[in-house]
Amino acid sequence: MARVFDDLELGYLKEVLASGQLGWAQGRMVTRFEEAFAKLVGAKYGIARNNAMNALAQAVSISGAGVGTEVICDPIVHFGGVATLFFNAVPRFVDVKYDTFLMDPDSVRKNITPQTKALIVTNLWGLCAELDEIRRICDEHGIFMIEDCAHAIGSYWKGKHAGTYGDVGIFSFQQSKQLTTGDGGMIVTDREDIHYKLYHEWAFSGESPAFMTLNFRMNEETAAIGLGQVQRVMGYVEEYTKGLDIWNEAIEGCKWLRRRTVPPEAKQSGYIWACLWEGDKYGLNYDNFKSICRELGVPVGFGFNQKPAYMFDIFRVSTAYHHPDCPIRCPFYTAKSDYRYRDDLTPVATDLMPRIIMSGLVEVPLEEVQRRANLFKEAIRRMEWMG
Repeated sequence: MARVFDDLELGYLKEVLASGQLGWAQGRMVTRFEEAFAKLVGAKYGIARNNAMNALAQAVSISGAGVGTEVICDPIVHFGGVATLFFNAVPRFVDVKYDTFLMDPDSVRKNITPQTKALIVTNLWGLCAELDEIRRICDEHGIFMIEDCAHAIGSYWKGKHAGTYGDVGIFSFQQSKQLTTGDGGMIVTDREDIHYKLYHEWAFSGESPAFMTLNFRMNEETAAIGLGQVQRVMGYVEEYTKGLDIWNEAIEGCKWLRRRTVPPEAKQSGYIWACLWEGDKYGLNYDNFKSICRELGVPVGFGFNQKPAYMFDIFRVSTAYHHPDCPIRCPFYTAKSDYRYRDDLTPVATDLMPRIIMSGLVEVPLEEVQRRANLFKEAIRRMEWMG
């Protein structure tokens, strides 16, 4: 479904231009967008940011994490780890569950140390992690919980929207996301103290900021587009979610392609469809299946990043600070365990990431989704004929 930008957004933009106030000012367009988005997801407060990556970093900045401390992250995507590095804390990567690709609470418990200050859980590709259990763990240990909800508008866990279990939830409005303003992001929270701290940190009139962060405000023009799009986004999400059903039907009955599990407690929203290759368990060759899909022109991706985030140099070789000791070998990092980014650190994630077969749903008309799914069914048929 193509996104719509018409007189609704144009009307809000004209309001901004007529006001002569293009930058943030409390009570104007940014505030209206913040309030509308918070209402959409069921949060008390919204704080609009210029992009979600900066919003993640700012969440780390208020979490208590910093030099010599750890932030628990999941390894499928790297964004939580990068946000952690921004404040010279150590990303401590925990494993995921094979059937959902999402953070495993048991692995979280095993990785908590006296240095643990925060946790960043990714609600990946429209599906929520076990947010109530992760919240419980964080509360037991005094850990600041951050939800990465970049793909998760319309996603729920046990009836609560993604982003409302954590101390903060982070949403992305980058071009490929469910709601786009070109770029941009939103922090949501139910905590008045966090809202006050984040909202006022760079809304000052001369005094120095009270903690280490930067100015990540959204401008009025971007918020004008967002205010229009927030009124449309659930229509987009509804169609993207229908795309999930089309793709899942395409692999129905195929014993060597494993459907991603959606627990009964979860409501998944459409963003990216994915399944897992298990053909090796049935004597099938992965490269042959890739070749068949290429020949048929099936637009699917094989493998996601191929390896966990910590295997890349920015983490493993500590290239972020151009110094081999920061942050994991920092003299202020006094973890008793010799924590290193070993090859076997997250065995489940390491196994499943190359197995992922995926296809995007954002801005893909349902007729095109069906065409692609039909081609994929033909690829499955040919693969089974070849044996």
